[in-house]
Amino acid sequence: MNAAHRLVGYDRQTELEKFEVAIPQRFLGEIRNVVRFDRDDPKATGCYQLTSEQARRIAGMVHRDRLPNGLDFFFEAYAANLDY
Repeated sequence: MNAAHRLVGYDRQTELEKFEVAIPQRFLGEIRNVVRFDRDDPKATGCYQLTSEQARRIAGMVHRDRLPNGLDFFFEAYAANLDY
């Protein structure tokens, strides 16, 4: 699986996705300084809940300086470049 990553915000009341921004692979090294990935997840293919500070730092890397309020943020991986 080729993993792509994104910063996602979910509404705290409805749990529906309300915000998403793709995170280019080139930022993964910097993000490792912000998020502690599980030891058995070297490619960061899991889903990691973020503090608001972590979310702001990651968003800033991709020039998204403002994040919506009232959301729970996660750093997530998803399958990319699938050939069917």
